[in-house]
Amino acid sequence: MWLKNNYQKFKKHLKTGGFLYACWRGIKYFIFLIKKNLSLKQRSIEIPGIVKGKLKIFCLGKGIKIFWDEKEITKNQGLNVAINTLGLWTDSTKADWQIQERKEDYLKIKVVFEELPLNQIWKIKIENQNQFLWEIDMEIEEYLHIDEIRIVSLLLPCFKIWINNYQQGYFSRIDKNWKDLCLENLPTRLVGVRFPLKERTLPNFIMEPQNYESFFPIIQTSPLEINAYIIGFRYIIPEEKKIYTPGCYPIFSGKITLSEKDLWVDSKIENLRQELLVKKINKERKKKILLVNLPWQKNGKWGVRAGSRWPHIKDDTEGNYLPFPFFLAYATSLLIKNGIDAFLIDAIAEKIPGDKFLEKISQLDFDYLIAETSVPSFFDDLRILEKINRMGIPIILCGPNALIYQESFLKEYPFIDFVLYGEYEFTLLELIKTLEKDRDLSKIKGLIWRDKDRIIKNPKREPFDINLLPWPYREGLPMERYWDMPGNIPYPSVQMLSSRGCPFSCNFCLWPQVMYQGNHYRMRDIKDVIDEMEFLVKEKGFKSVYFDDDTFNISKERVLKFCKEIKGRDLQKTPWAIMARPDLMDEGILEELKSAGLWAVKYGVESCSQSLIKNCGKNMELEKTTQMIKITKDLGIKVHLTFCFGFDGETEETIAKTIDYALDLDPESVQFSILTPFPGTPLFEELDKEGRILTRDWFLYDGNYTCVFRPDHLSPQDLKIARDRAYILWGEHLRKKRGLKGDLKRFKQYLKNYGFAFTIWKTFDYLNYIWIKKRSVLDGKIK
Repeated sequence: MWLKNNYQKFKKHLKTGGFLYACWRGIKYFIFLIKKNLSLKQRSIEIPGIVKGKLKIFCLGKGIKIFWDEKEITKNQGLNVAINTLGLWTDSTKADWQIQERKEDYLKIKVVFEELPLNQIWKIKIENQNQFLWEIDMEIEEYLHIDEIRIVSLLLPCFKIWINNYQQGYFSRIDKNWKDLCLENLPTRLVGVRFPLKERTLPNFIMEPQNYESFFPIIQTSPLEINAYIIGFRYIIPEEKKIYTPGCYPIFSGKITLSEKDLWVDSKIENLRQELLVKKINKERKKKILLVNLPWQKNGKWGVRAGSRWPHIKDDTEGNYLPFPFFLAYATSLLIKNGIDAFLIDAIAEKIPGDKFLEKISQLDFDYLIAETSVPSFFDDLRILEKINRMGIPIILCGPNALIYQESFLKEYPFIDFVLYGEYEFTLLELIKTLEKDRDLSKIKGLIWRDKDRIIKNPKREPFDINLLPWPYREGLPMERYWDMPGNIPYPSVQMLSSRGCPFSCNFCLWPQVMYQGNHYRMRDIKDVIDEMEFLVKEKGFKSVYFDDDTFNISKERVLKFCKEIKGRDLQKTPWAIMARPDLMDEGILEELKSAGLWAVKYGVESCSQSLIKNCGKNMELEKTTQMIKITKDLGIKVHLTFCFGFDGETEETIAKTIDYALDLDPESVQFSILTPFPGTPLFEELDKEGRILTRDWFLYDGNYTCVFRPDHLSPQDLKIARDRAYILWGEHLRKKRGLKGDLKRFKQYLKNYGFAFTIWKTFDYLNYIWIKKRSVLDGKIK
């Protein structure tokens, strides 16, 4: 092609200026090529680098490039170091690079970060044409908080397989998103890539840290604009060492090997596997535990399970709502505190579909999988757990689901190994320690297990002091995804607990009856609660806190001490919210809460009928409830109210009055649901005894879309219509408050943020709702 193009040019010059002109142009072009070649050679000589045999390492711009036999293996910046300070990432491409020393086989570089008070000293030494050493020291100039450091290589996306320890997996196809193929909190001896797909002359690439106990693997595919495979190590700084004082610190020392011999790689991986296997069969070997919030989707909508007193598939009104998985997080941190390797994956928060989740855990190394289940997700959970069991993974099941609390459950589902019933944090800890020592399981309270052909249910665990629990595990979770922000408290927001349990006797309430096994109320030490709050706000950067206690305001004395401690720490400027009973409030308490920074409160009202509230066991004084809600609002504290349709004695009139009552109270936000009799609650037992339970299709037990029992004065469909009607009228209430100006403002915001096409679609959707959907609902039976 090159000869053909130049011949065509020669013919043009010949035609234009004759033979001599054409020859002169040809000579001139030839001289240009010689000069260009010399310039390129001169430029390559000026590039600082070191060479030995096939291996060449160059410092190009703001990265280290690696070449093998004249072919580049790295991509973009090549070797790279990224630092996380208080949630903000800065990497070595944002630094000033200075060559300090260069020898035949040695390169020393000073990397001066422009956005952080630190420098790094990189030392790279070639051992032979197959291997080089890489050391990194960090010079801190002033006090600095560091959460995590990542040491990675960006490689050409032409390799087939990634390696972590003795695990191997296929790279997924690069698309528009980042994908974590191996990102676990288990130490690694090596990471690497092998089997190039296009150019078989490229070698296998292996990275090994010297002090492997401190480093965890990171293997990713990047978005298309980066178009690279990323392998390397994560150094997660221990909590007590995150504050660095001025000085010099070694942060990494390791070697990188490039080998054309597949046999060498296979041998290294097998030796590592054998070494780890020897440790596994050691009697004192620590178990590796994976806790999971399993994926749960229906018709493209995600479910809410762990951390929720109302597990369900979300509807469109709930937006980003997602509670924090408190029991799983507390259990994980308790295991870690007791020297057990444990980590937690929240597949719902990370939005990992079922097939991707199975693929992910098949690549992890652990001994037991602990999963929470719920009533509406029950059958979905069992299907995915059976597939996990086929991988040879023992399964421990727990959660607020009384269906698993009977001995018959383990008989029916032999792929489940253990069930933890009730509050399971200490039950799980005792079980893992007992399995490590191969001791008697009969003494572990709260456990259901197999003894050969027998199923044994040990006695239940008594309520424990919750101050024995460490703070919940958060480091490895996508904290920005957990979303429960009543009153629109500022984002990012974090969820906490200051107490556990509830002394009241609502017959429908799930956690007190099933998880706590009774009305046991326990309070955390106030100082420890505020210590955690202060750490999350000042160290982790959260802008608000939601206390998801079952009932925050049980004790007036405690609430006042709580407010005093917050103000004593100067935390009253941080907005926070609570879930509370309005009839336990008084004006003095509310004023103190407001002065301590209370931004919003969730009140469970349920109904406007005092007799219905009494029938469900809530025994809340409705007159005082109304009074306290109004005082709360008058103080400028935002209010979220929850209502429920279907209590015994419910009629069309009580529903209509409850909806009017909710609108008259004019809260910031509201929730309407259908009464759900979860198995294990007194409500379920009463309705079942009376023959009023209509279905045992547990998926329908979600309180959003279906009524699963026969109300005493209405039909199940009436309750569904009532919920839909309530939300329609609530929407009308908000629209009237907005007025035409508010609608126009929303239109402009949509136009600005989403463009013309989306705004028009949204407008037609809204008009369809106003003219058709709203009318069809309001024409239902409920007034």
